[in-house]
Amino acid sequence: MVIRRRQLIQGALASAALFSFPLRAASAPRWVILDWGLTEMALLLGITPVGVAATDWYRRLFSQPTLPSQVVDVGLLFQPNYETLFELRPTQLLVTPAHRMAEAQLSRIAPLHYFATYSPHPWQQAQQNLHALAELAGDPGRADRVMATLLARLDQARQRAAHFQPRPLYLLHPLDTLHVLAFGPGSLFNDMLALLGMGHHVPFAVGAQGVATLELEQLAQMPPGWLVVLPSWPEVDLSPMLTSPLWHTLMRGGHQRVVLPDGLSTEGGVLTAVRFAETLVNALQEAHA
Repeated sequence: MVIRRRQLIQGALASAALFSFPLRAASAPRWVILDWGLTEMALLLGITPVGVAATDWYRRLFSQPTLPSQVVDVGLLFQPNYETLFELRPTQLLVTPAHRMAEAQLSRIAPLHYFATYSPHPWQQAQQNLHALAELAGDPGRADRVMATLLARLDQARQRAAHFQPRPLYLLHPLDTLHVLAFGPGSLFNDMLALLGMGHHVPFAVGAQGVATLELEQLAQMPPGWLVVLPSWPEVDLSPMLTSPLWHTLMRGGHQRVVLPDGLSTEGGVLTAVRFAETLVNALQEAHA
């Protein structure tokens, strides 16, 4: 059964509770962030950055937390507008190891703080980054409080997932009518499947970021299971891909499909990870019903 793409509101009230205690204006740092996952977690801690790279794309890819309208767009993730950066007078620039190529230019603007965004254990790395952000903001206990709420939500999702009959599960991102990205070990959402107690079937090799490009014909040769279709780029209609003859062949071969809604970026942080777990469990429950 295909779950129609839509914005799910379950968990929204719980998420809102996480954002209800922002830092005082007098103590709030002036951060510019050149990564969307770090942006998500800064907002989760109650810190509104003065500037973020490609703000429109963050708003299209992340449904939570909301990026306030006053946050300045500083340009592309790896090609920011240096004039805008100077004008914002940031106290810190939050970057990733991929920004080392621009270290000389960026370090003239503000102190750089590097955060690893790729790791063999993305969920653990995301939590470490959240705690490092809270430490940098001068409120280390804030990360503990945020994680306590998120872990409680994750535990509830895990209890609900325990009722599902074990079955292979494939995390897929359609590329075209013939190919998909398949996620395995080293990807954030794969880590969440393990925490939910749901076996993720990975009979294929993945790269350093936990992703492989597969042909649909390869999926047809794998044990039947759940084909979990992750969100594509916003405003991209998946219908032509999901109604292609090859997808029909997969369904006739015993696979079942669920399509998750937009707003769950694979580049996300701890909140996106938990929202993915909740959304997946909701979708599978609806499919079973």
